[in-house]
Amino acid sequence: MTDFLDTPEGPDWLHDAINSLICGDNVTAPRAHRKSVALVTPQSLWEALAEHLGAQEHIAPLLTDNREYPIERMICEVIADGRRARSLIYDLAIAALGQPKGNHPTALHDVAETLIRPHANEYGRARAEELDSDRAADLAEQRKADAA
Repeated sequence: MTDFLDTPEGPDWLHDAINSLICGDNVTAPRAHRKSVALVTPQSLWEALAEHLGAQEHIAPLLTDNREYPIERMICEVIADGRRARSLIYDLAIAALGQPKGNHPTALHDVAETLIRPHANEYGRARAEELDSDRAADLAEQRKADAA
């Protein structure tokens, strides 16, 4: 199977998934006739962000082993909201994260992409199965209509 991120739909899905995760939504894959399955959760992002912040020398002494990740959640909220109107708090959150390594606006986007990218092919397969199921249902419906 082709790498999903190399398909026309792949980069758009990755971009949308990164932004959704930063805004606190699960990154999900569809399942035919079933509820969507979560591929990456905001909790995973907060944990990865805690590790990322731990690597920042100017931040590391401030971190605690807190399973609720209030600092990481706050940074995600500030960055998610700050895209609309840059502010001092937004600038401070960006500075705390350090420079992005990729072509993203923030290092938080890099962290989110690192979490999401390994699940892209799983999403692509699930999406293909969903489309195949929809086509089969449409074909069955058409045959039923033709027979009537």
